Amino acid sequence: MGLRRSYKEIVAAGATMPDAAAQQNVFLDAYHNAVALEFRDALRRGGVSVFYCNDSVMGGQGDAEPRDTIAEMLARMTGLDIYPVSGAGYTAVLFREYAALVAKAQNKPRLAIISINLRGFSDDWLFTPRWEYAVTTAYLRLLADPPSPADLPSWIVSGQWDPAAYWQRRTARPDPSYDALFEKLNAGREALLAAPPPGLSPEELDRRRHFIENYMTHVTPEHPMLGYLLDTARRLERAGVTVLFYLTPIDIEGGRRLVGEALPANVAANGRVIVEALARAGASCLDLTTLLPEERFVDREYACEHLDLAGRRRVAEALAGALQSRDAAATRPAPRGAAAK
Repeated sequence: MGLRRSYKEIVAAGATMPDAAAQQNVFLDAYHNAVALEFRDALRRGGVSVFYCNDSVMGGQGDAEPRDTIAEMLARMTGLDIYPVSGAGYTAVLFREYAALVAKAQNKPRLAIISINLRGFSDDWLFTPRWEYAVTTAYLRLLADPPSPADLPSWIVSGQWDPAAYWQRRTARPDPSYDALFEKLNAGREALLAAPPPGLSPEELDRRRHFIENYMTHVTPEHPMLGYLLDTARRLERAGVTVLFYLTPIDIEGGRRLVGEALPANVAANGRVIVEALARAGASCLDLTTLLPEERFVDREYACEHLDLAGRRRVAEALAGALQSRDAAATRPAPRGAAAK
């Protein structure tokens, strides 16, 4: 089965784009909007039975080995027809809008697989314009709730004669301030940054800084990214779509060596908060943060989650196992007498 060709070509083009700093913003917005539009069109065709939301961890990062994506390997392992929705820095900021689009579709997928990258909970990733995807977020809202003749009276009453400007305002949402919250969530992170241990090389110090900035923010129930995840879960649950969330593997070994035990402890604590919050919302979440050894990670100078081919295969195997266990549980006969209760 596998991936649909036209979308695969779009994803492949995105995976090999030069760094975004070298691109015009309008080009990037157009690319990510094209991803959203292709997904909407596939939903209309009834061509999405399983969709898989991920970020740049989905695929390979170099040409030294095959670039098979996690979605492609998972499709081969399970026989599922998987539609990938992925891009650099994609988080639940976008995934919840995709969930809203799915909820409006007549032909809904039966399963969603959604990755959770703990780096997305840092203020650097959450509030950096490059990763907020404001234009594509608004575009997804427009796709989920397109203009119709019934909107003419409200447009006329608005006094905004430019329809594009009117719809831009309609898709906008309040932009709350989280400065005070993140001052609290980052207190431990700032203390670690201010006290590097002696004897580290400049390269090690820089990598240590990345580990701290990426993973040492505390996740609490009021964290906005957790709210986006819960919105995603609820929208899909109400639409009747089964969801499997999972926490992306992290280079725990490298982090422990450069930061100390505080890093694995914070990662574990943050994972518990997320898994428990999603469980209360009725969604299951697989914690893969400690799945892989250090040698499976690439782009190590950035202390990020990019994986080599073997690492991506292990993630696909873990997801396949979780899906097979769920299917087995769903088809297991009920205990004798349970129906009479």
